[in-house]
Amino acid sequence: PGRRLLQRQRRLGEGQLMSHRHGTRGFTLIEILLAIVILVIVATTFARFAGSFSKSMGDASLRTIATGVATGRLELVRADPRYTSLVSLYGSGAGADTTGFPSYPRMRRRTTVVRDQSGGRDRTTITVRVTDPALRDTVSVTALVASP
Repeated sequence: PGRRLLQRQRRLGEGQLMSHRHGTRGFTLIEILLAIVILVIVATTFARFAGSFSKSMGDASLRTIATGVATGRLELVRADPRYTSLVSLYGSGAGADTTGFPSYPRMRRRTTVVRDQSGGRDRTTITVRVTDPALRDTVSVTALVASP
């Protein structure tokens, strides 16, 4: 009997009573909790990345649309053969400042046309700026057109 008690105390001291028994399967509670914590960290990181990526793609798309609006307007002004009338036709009035485009009601396009006849030269600077509350900064395109 004394020997048995000593063997049992040794097994308790070595943690053998708390260890897995032969033939049992499964995970301990600590292993499951650790797996859940790791899974939550990975899922949270992925969600942040996906949100950031989605916002960046939306910003890039809006910027592309704004660039197209500005470039289209600039090309329209440049293609007009009435060089001496560019300032009055495109630099003022309703056409110079337009708000609202299909699918982009808050987008605003402003056209500035400045003719410079100083120094014996005759040139016109055309600048088109497009803004939208969702854009961080203004999209701006400029062209210099010389007298024909």
